[in-house]
Amino acid sequence: MPPTFSVIIPAHNEENYIRQTFHSLKNQTFQDFETIVVTNGCTDNTEDVVKKRVNTKLQHFNTTLANVSRARNYGAGKASGDLLVFCDADTVLENDSLQKIKDAFTPETAIATTLVQPDSKEAKFRFIMALKNGYNKSGLYKGCSGVLICRRKDFDTVNGYDPEIVVKEHSKLTHKLLTLGKYTCVTTTATTSMRRLKQWGIGKALFFWTKQWGKRFSGNLQSSEYEKIR
Repeated sequence: MPPTFSVIIPAHNEENYIRQTFHSLKNQTFQDFETIVVTNGCTDNTEDVVKKRVNTKLQHFNTTLANVSRARNYGAGKASGDLLVFCDADTVLENDSLQKIKDAFTPETAIATTLVQPDSKEAKFRFIMALKNGYNKSGLYKGCSGVLICRRKDFDTVNGYDPEIVVKEHSKLTHKLLTLGKYTCVTTTATTSMRRLKQWGIGKALFFWTKQWGKRFSGNLQSSEYEKIR
């Protein structure tokens, strides 16, 4: 029997974070899932960290190109679960997250995310994540917390992630999946790294994302790329 979930984790130089992600999956109350890790373009010890954990429930694949969208598509191609859970390698799930996702993913749902909280107690980061939860939960903006869920058959129908886009790639996939059903924000929380905001600062981050909005409406997202922060 295929598992209910395939948890797909793209990992580029994530040796300092991915152990916590694995730990959160090991402790899930709902255990009918497989994990597929696609290391891509790593120059640190991420591959070694993953290889030590390969077992009947965890598969590892490697690609030489550092491209998160291609890595997710590759992982989806190896998946056997009915539901795909794309989880960033610096993101930690609550112990009952998969159970709550299963319960919330109705036949009408095509795309879902979770609530999010920062891995920092600083008030400014908690405020920003609270705003993000507010617009995702209300549906004012259908964003991603670092966890994105969809059906494997729907993912295949819309041809997955655009392999040429690595910034706001979730947004484009969500837009395509919304033609097949509704969006929901599941009431469970993912904890994600604030390393980019810490290194950039709030001002630089706001400027970067303002530019991305402009590029989105001009159809020029293919020219965008993240500064690598590890």
